[in-house]
Amino acid sequence: MLRDLKGEERAAYFRGIQPIWGGGLSEDRFQMFQRRLADAPEARERYRLLGWFVNGTLTAAMKAYDLRATCAARPLRVLGVGAVFTPPELRRRGHAAAMLRAVMEDCASRGGQAAVLFSDIGFRYYERLGFRVLESRECTVAASDLPRLPGSTRPALAGDEPLMTDLFAASRGDRTFALARDGWTLRFQLRRLRELARARGVGEPEWGLVAEARSGEGAAMLRLGRDSVDVLDAAWTTDAARDCVFSGLRECLERAGRIHLRLWPAGQMRDLFEAEDRTTAVAMIAPLDGNAALPERGGATELTLLDHI
Repeated sequence: MLRDLKGEERAAYFRGIQPIWGGGLSEDRFQMFQRRLADAPEARERYRLLGWFVNGTLTAAMKAYDLRATCAARPLRVLGVGAVFTPPELRRRGHAAAMLRAVMEDCASRGGQAAVLFSDIGFRYYERLGFRVLESRECTVAASDLPRLPGSTRPALAGDEPLMTDLFAASRGDRTFALARDGWTLRFQLRRLRELARARGVGEPEWGLVAEARSGEGAAMLRLGRDSVDVLDAAWTTDAARDCVFSGLRECLERAGRIHLRLWPAGQMRDLFEAEDRTTAVAMIAPLDGNAALPERGGATELTLLDHI
């Protein structure tokens, strides 16, 4: 049986995934982070914790996201699949596969047209469930490869979200597959960054930058990785604004003591830097509606790190 997790079931799921996706947090702090994220206003109706129960026992669990997308200029409703987990003692019995089939069937019955995930375990397992691999590339950029234009940006502040959402949305083509920039994705990921910073005892995180000048507008949403500044998404209205954005990212690298920028090349970030195929977080898609236009195996996408679920 498939249903939402509650109480101790959620805690058990968080304990299970902490060694895999804990990001260096202790179990207690990881529990706090995940619990607060799941209970946040931004999560309501778009983010669920689901479990697969056999004879009352939790045998597998996952995160489910209600996403919007476009492909070939047509809107899509998409199921996002994240953090699929089966307790070690219950693995290789088909529990996770049964859960995923049930979730996908339920989503299809509600008008969902595709399911998306980012696999860290290779792709063969998910191919057997109807998923196919999409373009999955990544860039790393040294500070020395970025322009230096001091004072060209300012930190992103509360209230900048609409501007950033509009810039990100305008930068994306509608011919290839892209998750929508309707504002929710940015707000939810910002909540994730804030709750993660809170769990780490950091306070308000540095999460973005904005360029506003007569030469154009630009913005980037970012997070601080262990040795990188991760560009979750970025966009601009002119080439001059682009240079300001990347100069601001260079300043962020130097200020934070990180080695390089990391980004997924999509939208206006495509073809700016040399990219390599990813071996983790491989993007995959499964059709839930045979009439929906979706990319074929290896097809191009407009997925950025902001979409990583």
